[in-house]
Amino acid sequence: MKHILMLCLAAWLGTASLTAQEVVADTVATGMEEGVLTHDIKGVVTDKDGQPVVGALVTLRDYEDKPRLFKKYEEYGISAITDVDGKFFLEDVPVTAKYIVVESVGMGTEVREINKPLSVDTKRKKLTFVVQAGVSMSRYTVNGGSFKTGYEVGVGLEVRTSKHWAFRPMIQLAQRGTVYEQNQDGMSYRETWNPNFLDLSLYFVNRQKLAHKTNLVFSFGPVIAYGFSGKVKTDYNGQQEEMDVFDNKVFYDGYDYYSLLHPLSFGVAYSLGVEYKQLTVGVWGKNMAIGNDYNGFDSPEHCWALTFGAIYRF
Repeated sequence: MKHILMLCLAAWLGTASLTAQEVVADTVATGMEEGVLTHDIKGVVTDKDGQPVVGALVTLRDYEDKPRLFKKYEEYGISAITDVDGKFFLEDVPVTAKYIVVESVGMGTEVREINKPLSVDTKRKKLTFVVQAGVSMSRYTVNGGSFKTGYEVGVGLEVRTSKHWAFRPMIQLAQRGTVYEQNQDGMSYRETWNPNFLDLSLYFVNRQKLAHKTNLVFSFGPVIAYGFSGKVKTDYNGQQEEMDVFDNKVFYDGYDYYSLLHPLSFGVAYSLGVEYKQLTVGVWGKNMAIGNDYNGFDSPEHCWALTFGAIYRF
């Protein structure tokens, strides 16, 4: 009887050991780590138009409160970047985790509950920071000036008002000058204007979709400018002279002193470009009415400037 009992006990121990090994193998296959059940999660990040979002950061987090009212959360150290189709794949996700956070440049941060299969619609930011830079060609047209190379750089904000429209106020530093030349009867004269302006441009921006993440962008709006520095250089048969454009004691009419140009000017701005994601490459122009300090805008000069450059939205 003793031998029979010992034989039964040995058989039972062997069965228990085999069962334990099977359980461990099963949990490893399903991703159990340190006693926590895990699973894999896949999903797609899309924008409001249902187009895939490339390069979005998807992070696993667990919030104590509701997603939009969270104060504390647990970081799992699990994240992924969406591919060209907007797809992501998270491995070994604890089954207790409830939320993921989606972040993308130029788009808002979204918190969503985990769901399989998962699709997250992100909302575009309504407010973005904008920078621009370009090389300009400008001329004064009333008195027959020629084109002169300059520059234009600026910063601003873009407020998205609808799917196709946005409002973009910009502060821009621009050089809008011209060149006057005359050569006849042995006389050579050249006059180069290099005034610098600080512009406040108020653009109304319209976007029309061309392809995936590619838009045709048109903008227009009023401009108010203030001239603050710059020189006029003259060359008369080799004799050179230099004057400040906005110095109010450059010109004297026998009664009072005046500057060559009035510091305030106004006009209209417009642009046309192709936008891919946040980068726009194109051309923008300005038509400005420029007065002089002597008789204001009774006989104003007209400036036309065309700038080739790029705009980036953060």
